[in-house]
Amino acid sequence: MRIENRKGESLSEATVTVDDNELVDLLQGLADVIEDKREHLHFSQAGGAELVVRRSTEADADPLQHQMDWWVGPAVLALVLFVILGAATFVRWAVGLL
Repeated sequence: MRIENRKGESLSEATVTVDDNELVDLLQGLADVIEDKREHLHFSQAGGAELVVRRSTEADADPLQHQMDWWVGPAVLALVLFVILGAATFVRWAVGLL
C-alpha cells in the first residue's frame, strides 16, 4: 500500500477518523473499486479533507503527469505578460499615428 500526498510524495502514516455511517460508505465504495464498478473512490467532506483510493494497476508512476499546475501557471503568466507588452506596444504605435 502506498499513501501519498497531492504531490505524489509518500507518507509514512495517515489517520482517517470516520463515524459508523462514513465507514459503511467507505467500505461500499471500496467494494465498488474491487468489483470494477468505478475506477477510483473519492471520499470527501464538504469543504474538508479528501481521501482518494485507487487500485495499484490504475496508479501512475509519475504523479506530475496529472498535476499540470507546476507548468501551466508559469505558462499562463508568460502569456499574460506577452499580451500586456504587446498591447502596450500597439497602443504606443497607434498614438504615434495620430
